Amino acid sequence: MEKDRWLGHCGWCNREMAEDGERIAINARFRDKKDYRKHEGMMVTFVLADAGRTVVAYVVTRDSLAKKEGKEVIFQVCGDRCALELNTAMGKEMNLLS
Repeated sequence: MEKDRWLGHCGWCNREMAEDGERIAINARFRDKKDYRKHEGMMVTFVLADAGRTVVAYVVTRDSLAKKEGKEVIFQVCGDRCALELNTAMGKEMNLLS
């Protein structure tokens, strides 16, 4: 259920996105590899207190193309503005590398 919601809604503004609508992926990596291993293949939630929001991301599996490209955590947003705002908020509060 959570993954279906993640696929259909912007991770920042929560706007519903059409099935064939544009999506922008924001990729990040965990600083601590234990966090990656603990959440691999799962949906994870990040609480951004300063922004007053909760965002959901997917942690890729170690055999995925994304992981081979150095990506571990994928956030999905509806456009450039939401991508910028999410990146800014995550940079302030989370222990992730983009």
